[in-house]
Amino acid sequence: MGFLASLFKSKRSEIHDLPDRRLMTDAYLPAFAALKGRLLFVGCRGYNRGYYRLLEQHGAEAWTTDIDPRSARFGHKTRHRTGDICDADSLFADLRFDGIVCNGVLGYGVDSEAQQVRALNALAAIMPPGGHLLIGWNTDKISDPIAAGLTTAHFTPAPFADQPSRVRFDAVTHVYDHLVRN
Repeated sequence: MGFLASLFKSKRSEIHDLPDRRLMTDAYLPAFAALKGRLLFVGCRGYNRGYYRLLEQHGAEAWTTDIDPRSARFGHKTRHRTGDICDADSLFADLRFDGIVCNGVLGYGVDSEAQQVRALNALAAIMPPGGHLLIGWNTDKISDPIAAGLTTAHFTPAPFADQPSRVRFDAVTHVYDHLVRN
C-alpha cells in the first residue's frame, strides 16, 4: 500500500472511530435502512461510501447528493445528483424521500440562518409527512438550528433508532437532531 493510500485509510479509520460516526453506523443507518424506502444522503466523502451499501443491503433505495462535482466519485454509483441542497426541491423535483441524512452540511457550506432555512424548506418539499430527517451539525460551526426555530415550520423533533431526538457528545462538538416531517 502506498503512503497516500495508507494515510487515507488511517484517516478513514480515525473518522469511523469517533463516537458520532459509531452512532451513525451502529444505530442511525440500520434504523434508516429498516424504513425500506427511498433515502437521501446529503454530503459525500470517501468515509461515507460503505453507508449506501449498508442501507441497500436491508432493502432501502439509497441516493446521494453533494454540491461539489468532484465528490460524485464518493456518492452512489448510479443514483447521485450534483447540486446545492438549498435547491433540493428543484434538484429532486421528480422524487420523494422517506428519510434524509444531512450530516456535516450545516456549518460546512450551508452556514447562515437564511441558507439553513432554504435548505430545510427544500428538504421538506421532497419528503412526505412522517418522513425522517437526521441533521448532524457542530456547535463550533453554527448556532443551534433547533433553538433558533429554523425547523419548526416543517419538522418536529422525535426519538429515533432508540435514541432521543437530540444526541450530543462529550468528546466532539457534533450534535445529531432527528426530526419528523409534519
